[in-house]
Amino acid sequence: MSRKLRWILPLLLTLTGLRPASAGQDAWTPFGAGEGALQTLTASLRGELYTTATFGTAEIWQLPLPAAGPWRWRNNGLGLPAVTALAVDPKNANSLWAVSGGTGLQSVYHSTDSGGSWSRVSTGDADLGVVHLWVAPQRKSVVLLAETGNGAPRRLLRSLDGGVSWTEVPGALGPVAVPPDEPGVVYAASASAGKPVVVRSENGAKTFRPTGSLPVEASDELRALHATYGRPAAVFASFRNAGLFRSLDGGQGWRRAGFVHAGPAALASEPKAPGTIYAANSIGLYASLQSGRSGSFRVRTTFSLVDLPEPDALVAAPGGPYFLAGSDLYRYVPTPDGFSRVEKTGIESFGLAELRFSPVHPPELVLRRYTGCFRDFCDFRTLFSTDGGATFPLPNGISDATDYAFDPAAFERRLVAFPSGAVLIEGHSRKTFFSPSPVATVEIGAGGILLAGTPEGVQVSEDDGTTWRTALDNAGGGRRIVDLLANPYAPERVIARTLEFIQPPQPRDPGSPVIYHSTDAGRTWTKLLAGSADVEFIPGAPSSLYLLVSTAEGTELRRSDDDGATSHTVHAFPASDGVIDVATDPSASDDLYAASLRGVLQSHDGGATWETTPGDFAPWGAYRQSIGHVQVHPTQRGHLIAAPVEGGLFENQLSH
Repeated sequence: MSRKLRWILPLLLTLTGLRPASAGQDAWTPFGAGEGALQTLTASLRGELYTTATFGTAEIWQLPLPAAGPWRWRNNGLGLPAVTALAVDPKNANSLWAVSGGTGLQSVYHSTDSGGSWSRVSTGDADLGVVHLWVAPQRKSVVLLAETGNGAPRRLLRSLDGGVSWTEVPGALGPVAVPPDEPGVVYAASASAGKPVVVRSENGAKTFRPTGSLPVEASDELRALHATYGRPAAVFASFRNAGLFRSLDGGQGWRRAGFVHAGPAALASEPKAPGTIYAANSIGLYASLQSGRSGSFRVRTTFSLVDLPEPDALVAAPGGPYFLAGSDLYRYVPTPDGFSRVEKTGIESFGLAELRFSPVHPPELVLRRYTGCFRDFCDFRTLFSTDGGATFPLPNGISDATDYAFDPAAFERRLVAFPSGAVLIEGHSRKTFFSPSPVATVEIGAGGILLAGTPEGVQVSEDDGTTWRTALDNAGGGRRIVDLLANPYAPERVIARTLEFIQPPQPRDPGSPVIYHSTDAGRTWTKLLAGSADVEFIPGAPSSLYLLVSTAEGTELRRSDDDGATSHTVHAFPASDGVIDVATDPSASDDLYAASLRGVLQSHDGGATWETTPGDFAPWGAYRQSIGHVQVHPTQRGHLIAAPVEGGLFENQLSH
């Protein structure tokens, strides 16, 4: 499949791997929560995991636990959602609250069916600005607590009527901890100046009083609060510099619980085993089986500082502890042999720019994650899976890679691009090149020829990287190699995407896209096209390819049977179709699919005629009908993966 999405960065797709059995037949089913960044994480007493992911829209997704999936879309009734905060009633797993909308336009919503549907209970307050939400059980009702921020003044708000009206809570701010089995009790941070203090309320956050003294400095910061199920609840307070403290008497007395010089950023406990406490920091995940007693925390797994940023939320559910790190979701997984690992799970691949399968062994695949683009360099990070995308174990050793290429003929031979150079991997051995020169993109052509896009141009090696020469130069600094792509069916044919700049350099010159073509595995190059186009190779026809080119009237699908020297129009899509991506089916050369404003289109006669595919995206939000990318599984005919413009990833197994 062509690596085209770096040319359509606003439409970056997200992929969690390919599990064919989960695809609905002639129906689009969700495959992960999409390309957004996770911003909330919570779980119900039953163990359902809820996340909020942002893509411009901000949606709610639910993972039923202890089952492994599939993820469920939970936005019915929210319109075009922009969810900023989400909370589950700790005593009623069916009851959820959400705040959705931009600052000044936020509304409060309530669900009584585990997020299956939502009803609006209040319309936005001009300065609400809610970023965190908690549910505090009372004896016969609940109190909602909301912390504001993100441009609005930081305050703690309180609602006694399910979110219809709010009042400010004096003297308290987040973070908040709610003991589920102690009605009316709430812990929070003091809003008073001076050294950090934990405050406690016994009347549902109406008033607070200070808890016992803590040995912390005025410059310290309360990072996290947590209260367990059970009576009395164990309460934990984590400070950035002073460490972690525990109280078993409602905060009257605090004792050290560990992490003496740096408190964890996130805390959790097992709902049905409250003596099991979890803590996470930038180094690893820790657990105590003794209610957090000092000296009882043990390392469960350590993190790579490159692969995993410090978690800022942690949830323990019956299916296992889940935690949020940066913008991604990870799971700690104990293994039968006594070892443990951390792996991305479910919606692991936010911001993914491309998917590549190994042509020799399709269960091996890589996902490239877009993190930023500058004039001279685009930053991608790479994740690797050996089980078709079911898991992405960490650390994987290539997470800071910018590109990854499989050898089309040799198993376990790969070329990996890093900001500091390129690495050839053959089995368990590695050979490094170009250090410290950056490598933006790599490819392996026919005969195992290595290709690397560097600041000097396309570099070629025919001796496993011992020597290199420039085959397509950088035109005196006026050309940047952005992408290399070998024909998966005829790897002697390679495409190079470039940006070409005005010389001498102009301050705001974005560069003009130009596509080059090689028919000898990258040894020599000719210009294929001035401009940007989607290039799709045709299975079983080495010199044939499709070009999807924008025109004044819409988009033209052109076919070339002489390596792009000449082409003819196969079909003209009107502008109203909004076709921006086309994919061939590796299992059926006459089957084509197109991403359009009307959903996914299909053709079974080489692109001459088109119709919509069975199934639509209405069950997942009407705003998802516009599709930004479509892809076909490399070995399963009609198994489609589509990325709507408004986020998410969906799959469909056509019955033909």
